[in-house]
Amino acid sequence: MKKTSYLFIALIVLFLFAGAASAQTIGGDKGVVQVTCDVNGASASLISINGDVVETKTITNGMAEFYVYTTGTPVNQVIVSADGYYTASAPVTVPSAGETTVVPVTLEAKPVGGDRGFLQVNTNVIGAKVDVMSISGSVDYSGYTDVNGKIQFAVYTTGTPISSVVVSAPGWVTQTVAVSVPAKGQTETVNIDMKSSVAPTTSVPTPTKSPMGLALIGLLGVIGVVALVRRD
Repeated sequence: MKKTSYLFIALIVLFLFAGAASAQTIGGDKGVVQVTCDVNGASASLISINGDVVETKTITNGMAEFYVYTTGTPVNQVIVSADGYYTASAPVTVPSAGETTVVPVTLEAKPVGGDRGFLQVNTNVIGAKVDVMSISGSVDYSGYTDVNGKIQFAVYTTGTPISSVVVSAPGWVTQTVAVSVPAKGQTETVNIDMKSSVAPTTSVPTPTKSPMGLALIGLLGVIGVVALVRRD
């Protein structure tokens, strides 16, 4: 009777620790982010809340689909770019498991013809909004930086002169930098180092339980019970 009790206890211990170990494994359901765009061949990049490129796909038949884990690092933005078009950005909501979030993106064609120069803006932020301001204070051109943090504008040399660029992005300090009108066929390059607006915090790492450690403890418990059974 005593041996039977020990064996029963051993089975319970093994079951409990096996369950605890399996609970440490995190699974995840998937949803779909569907990006629609009328420019086939355009490049669509899904961006996480950390500003990292999660995945890049090509727009085919007017769309690109991304499968995202609902329990993974959230995504919040998609950037679409193509030759001859200004880069565009759109916000993204994380879909529920088995659901599809549709994100329409429209690309604006760059102007063709006329006397033009180019304004190249380089930043350290993906998907930052860049507004090119005229001397009258209006926004002449606007777009979003690509996955390399860059954007280029074709600027008419005979239009209202531009005077500055304003770069903004959530979590970053807005920067305004003076620029000059590029000469015909020339490129004016502006490098902007964005600064985070989020104050750094010191976090204490939370200790995690190792599934292997829990399983080992459970196994040792079973061995101990078996030893007691044999001794009796």
